[in-house]
Amino acid sequence: MKGAKSKEDLLKKLKERGIDFMENQDMSSYSSIKTGGKADLILFPRNEAELGLIIKLTEGVISECFRYVVGGGTNTLFKKERICVPVISFKKFDSSVSDASENYGSHENEKCGEKVMRFGAGINLSKILNYSMRHNLSGCEFFYGIPGTLGGAVKMNAGSKESSVGNIVEAIDIFDSNGSKRTVQKKDMNFSYRSLNIKGIKDNYCITSVYLKLKESSKAEIAENIKIFKERKSGQPLGEFSLGCIFKNPEGFSAGKLIEEMGFKGVSFGGASVSRKHANFIINKGGAKPSDIIFLIDNIREKALESKGIKLDTEIKIV
Repeated sequence: MKGAKSKEDLLKKLKERGIDFMENQDMSSYSSIKTGGKADLILFPRNEAELGLIIKLTEGVISECFRYVVGGGTNTLFKKERICVPVISFKKFDSSVSDASENYGSHENEKCGEKVMRFGAGINLSKILNYSMRHNLSGCEFFYGIPGTLGGAVKMNAGSKESSVGNIVEAIDIFDSNGSKRTVQKKDMNFSYRSLNIKGIKDNYCITSVYLKLKESSKAEIAENIKIFKERKSGQPLGEFSLGCIFKNPEGFSAGKLIEEMGFKGVSFGGASVSRKHANFIINKGGAKPSDIIFLIDNIREKALESKGIKLDTEIKIV
């Protein structure tokens, strides 16, 4: 299938095929920090068929094949006033759950009480945790308090110091930049701190399904595990508009403690403020502009390098 020849042609084809899309959308509605520029075009695939179609139709339209994919928008700051490339939102994407143990099971796995569950990439981590609790499955308790969708969590290898998503992923289904579907097994995935590299695949891909290896357990044990993460999250501003942790922890250091030591806790600029509860969070107090948040990020980074000799890298994506 050939891509659309122009934006007008693209919109016509999207309408003909019943694919949801919106024009001139304020991206503050698609980011957990509730600020951002406007997107010329945002598309909402509901399943793999629609996603594959979107990728093929948008090829060559608006900024040479590039597309930006957003899941829950929980770690993305849209700093540009105008986003001219097509934005693919997973807000309405497949969030189904099924047992894939037959395809990934072994006698050894059965003896250990392990199950491989397939989750649609659009499902929220909180829903996976709730599902696991209802079905007595352990292994994803560290999802507690982590916002966003599973696809995004896998791409950034979200997690805690105890565990990360990469530790329980068995395989993923993806669509590459050409709209071709493939299944990637664990052996071809290299998970590291807040990142995932796939052998032979460039970064411009979409995750559509994730296969997680979980273990049968008791409700009491799962609840006890969740309690550990619940207590830890009490020290984070979960009720505020934020993007989660702004900076990665430098080796041997806590980014939050470092920022607090430099005197940034509670510092504000415009409508943005470094959280008084946890210094590695920047919150939107009301009316924050992306430039307010960028100003605080830049100042923290400069001070860390100047006074501590430490380079702080952002954990969030800045578009």
